[in-house]
Amino acid sequence: MITWLQNATSKHHRLIFSFLLVVIVGSFVFYGYGTSGATDTNTRIYLGYDLNNAKLQTRYRDSLAFASFTGQRNEGRSLFQYVAELSLADSLRIPNPSDSEVRKLALLATAGADGKENLDNLNKFVDYATKALNTSDVETRARFEGYLQDSWRVNKSVALLSGPGHATTAQIKRLIQREKTLWTVDAATFSNANFKTTVADDEAKAKAAFEANKEAYRLPAKVEVTVVSFTKTEPDTSAITDDEIVLEGYNVAEKFKFEPGKIKEQALARRADIEKIIRADRALRNLAGKMGEELGDKFPTEAHKADSKAFNAWLTAQGAKLTTLAAYEVNNPPTQAKIPAEALRLASELTETEWRTDMFRAEDAAIFVLLNKRIESRLPAFEEVKALALSNWRSNERGRLQAEELSRITKRLQEDAAAGKAFTESAKALGLTTSTPAPFTVVTTPENLSGINESTGQVLEVAGVGKITTGIRTGNGDTVFLRAAKAEKPKDDATEVEVKQLVARFTQRNAYFTAQGLVQELTEVPEEKK
Repeated sequence: MITWLQNATSKHHRLIFSFLLVVIVGSFVFYGYGTSGATDTNTRIYLGYDLNNAKLQTRYRDSLAFASFTGQRNEGRSLFQYVAELSLADSLRIPNPSDSEVRKLALLATAGADGKENLDNLNKFVDYATKALNTSDVETRARFEGYLQDSWRVNKSVALLSGPGHATTAQIKRLIQREKTLWTVDAATFSNANFKTTVADDEAKAKAAFEANKEAYRLPAKVEVTVVSFTKTEPDTSAITDDEIVLEGYNVAEKFKFEPGKIKEQALARRADIEKIIRADRALRNLAGKMGEELGDKFPTEAHKADSKAFNAWLTAQGAKLTTLAAYEVNNPPTQAKIPAEALRLASELTETEWRTDMFRAEDAAIFVLLNKRIESRLPAFEEVKALALSNWRSNERGRLQAEELSRITKRLQEDAAAGKAFTESAKALGLTTSTPAPFTVVTTPENLSGINESTGQVLEVAGVGKITTGIRTGNGDTVFLRAAKAEKPKDDATEVEVKQLVARFTQRNAYFTAQGLVQELTEVPEEKK
């Protein structure tokens, strides 16, 4: 993982990297992999991945963070989708990219607004990400490289599976003709909000539903922790170079309102102010290093406990401040002001033997987190979740009654149509709201007529002109019934440009569905054409 990205820095950064690399390797040698990847009663397997695995969750959060940092869209990208993408890449046996490919990806992802790719932009990006993630320079680079590798593998698998396909030109033109067809319809809407029904609580039925679906009510594992803070810093008096002033100038450019292209000169002009920031940062870093070293040397977790007299005496002597947080879910650490998110995430993994984290540098203190109590995941008794179980049962019961009502309405509409009764009259008699929307195509279907589970255009085509469609569930929860009065097909044939555009859209759609993890059983890489 830690490859060329670390070599793409200045001599100063290389020196730091060399030292940290020794520390990292030493940590693995002396502490090993005792708890890494272990499974327990909280294991949730999906496509071969444990969703509760801390490393997997870190990779997932990194994918969201780095995508955001590099200006990519990732709205609604769930852990399930992320795992499905990785599983697809695994099943296609997509290897990790080479170092040279990762280098190109990193430079491309961190290119400036002018499109220029250079190491300076990469280093600035890493500095920004390091502060945003509240991690070390080395860890940020390693995690960024992991993100680039995962992204490359997923994109490669999508590319392999989203080829042009085997549709003929005639078939493509037929599809375009269908998309251009102009539909004129009468609509009748069943309002979800206006569906009034009384559902009386039935505790026996709610309890039976709870027992049948008990796993859905599982109480997540929680931890109660105490944050230990140290604030007694010693003034920093070491020399500060011009390069350090300029580098910090980029970090505070927005705060000091520096002009683009003039940051170096303006940073040097504000040297006194920037020196204060650097010295405060150094003092805090030195404090974290000193406290972390003492903590590790004097109180190794295997030889001490949080309630030992020597440990608590040391905390008192160092002027430590102890803040106990409310118990929180291990998979959903809270966001606390001035506490690094990574510290609370790692605190979620604490146990009786690993009862504290290492030292972290917070915004204005050096901190570590110790475990007070761990509450394991368990299945609750009905009485513990009675209110939620009753609420869920009422909701499901309302849905069942609504489905029965929709079935009755569908049957009546079809019977009235067979008897020659006008669609709008029949719909009004059944309490539906009728309307005649402007003619539309598949592409321009109004939002209040667009199905969330099926294509409105496809449902219309299946029903045919003059026929009543089945109920179409829309985005706001309403159900709409349509009767096509007319379907005007285009007279002109599809152009070559339209054919190419449709093929491109199919390719994108293929890639989208692939990313959703719908293709899960592939085991071999498709043979590439030579």
